[in-house]
Amino acid sequence: MSDWYSNNRPGILEDKQRPFPVSNDYKVASNNELVEEFERVHARDSVVHAWTSRHSDDTIVKAFEVAPDGLLSGWSVGVKDVINTFDLPTERGSPIYRGNQPVSDAACVAMAREAGAVVTGKTVTTEFALFTPNITTNPYDPNRTPGGSSSGSAAAVADRQVRAAFGTQTVGSVIRPAAFCGVVGFKPTRRLLPLAGVATLAHSFDTVGWFTRDVADSTTMFQAMTGVGASPQELNRKVGRYLSHQRDAAAPETLEAIDSSCAALEAAGVEVVEVDPLPHLEVVFDAANTILHYEIVRVFAWERTHHLDLISDLVRKMFVNATGIDHDDYLAAQTVLISARIAHQEFMATNHLDALLTPSAPGEAPPLKTTGDSVFNRVWTSLGVPTIHIPVQQGPSGLPVGVQLVGQSWRDQRLLAAAAAVEESFGVAT
Repeated sequence: MSDWYSNNRPGILEDKQRPFPVSNDYKVASNNELVEEFERVHARDSVVHAWTSRHSDDTIVKAFEVAPDGLLSGWSVGVKDVINTFDLPTERGSPIYRGNQPVSDAACVAMAREAGAVVTGKTVTTEFALFTPNITTNPYDPNRTPGGSSSGSAAAVADRQVRAAFGTQTVGSVIRPAAFCGVVGFKPTRRLLPLAGVATLAHSFDTVGWFTRDVADSTTMFQAMTGVGASPQELNRKVGRYLSHQRDAAAPETLEAIDSSCAALEAAGVEVVEVDPLPHLEVVFDAANTILHYEIVRVFAWERTHHLDLISDLVRKMFVNATGIDHDDYLAAQTVLISARIAHQEFMATNHLDALLTPSAPGEAPPLKTTGDSVFNRVWTSLGVPTIHIPVQQGPSGLPVGVQLVGQSWRDQRLLAAAAAVEESFGVAT
C-alpha cells in the first residue's frame, strides 16, 4: 500500500485525528477486512453517500464464499451506476432510469466476477455521468466535492468502504475524482476494454477505468481485465514534466506536488526532462469540446424527446448549446484529433519517454456546488492515451493533492510501471 494513503486516509469525521484501524497489508483478503468495510459503510454512509444501492452484509459474505479463485479473489468491488449489473439496478443518476434493472452484467463487471471479485454495490454518479453534482461528499471534508462523474466510486475506495471500484471517463471522470479523494485512478487506452453494458455518453471518448488504493492493486486489476501476465515492464527511466498553456489553472499546491514528485524521481535515478508546450496538443482542447457536444446531444435523443422535464437545467442548457455544432464542424474536429493522436504517439516514441508528468486537477477539491474543473484531463482523454493519478501529499487545507502520469496508447503496462516508480520514489523521499 502506498505510504501516502497509509498516512493520510480519512478518519471518522467526529474524530479526524484518529485514523480508522486497518490491517497492515490489505493485499491479503481476510474476514477482518470485510468486517472493517461493513463497519465503514454503516458508520459513514450517512456522511459520504457513496452508494445508490448495495447488497446486504449477509449477501456479500455468501458471495465471497462461492466466488471463483482468480487474481481478484477476496476483492470487494463497487460499480459506477452507469455500468450494468444483473443483480442491482442501473439508474444513471437520473429519475428517468429509476428502478431500471438490467438482465446482464457489463463486460467489465463480468470479467471482474470471473476473476474472483465480489460486487458489493452500485456507486453514485452524476446525472448521465455529466457535471451536475449529486449527493456524494468528499471523505476528507463533507463540504468539498468528491469530483465527478465517478464520485461514489472514488469516495467509497478512499473511505475504505470497498477495495476497488469501476468508473468511466469521457473527459476527466476517473482522474479528477481520484485526485480530489486521494486514491489511485487509472484510465486505460481507449478501446482496450469493451464498453458492452456501459451507458454511452460520447462514443469517441468513453473509457472504463477504476479506483484503487495503490498502483499495485491497479496493476492487478489491469491484469485481470486484459489477461496479461505479471512480467516486469522495462522502463527507459525517463519522464517528461509537462504543464503547457494550462499552467495558469494550476494552484500552488499542484505545482508543488509536480516539483516534489520530479525531485523524488530524480533522486531515484529517473531522468526528468522539461517538455515545452507541444503544438499537436495545443489544438486538441477546442476540437475535443466540439466532438463531445456533437455526440452527446445525439446520444440523448430519446431522453430529450420523451423526458425533457426530468433532465436538469444544466444538462438541458448544454443540449441547447450543442445544437449549434453542425456536421462539418464535427468532421473538422475529428480530423484535428486524428492528426494529434498520431503526432503524440510519434513524440512519445521518438523521445523515449515512459510518461509525461502533469497536473491531475487544478488543486484541492472545491466546494460541493461543483464537481471541479477538467482542464487537465480533456486533452489526454481525447487522445485516447492511458492516464493514472497518484496521490502524493496534502494541500493547504489538508486535502489530497497528487500528480497525473500520461502514457502512450497501447503501452498501458509501461505507464503502470512508471506509476509504481513514482509512488515508490515519492515514498522514499518522504
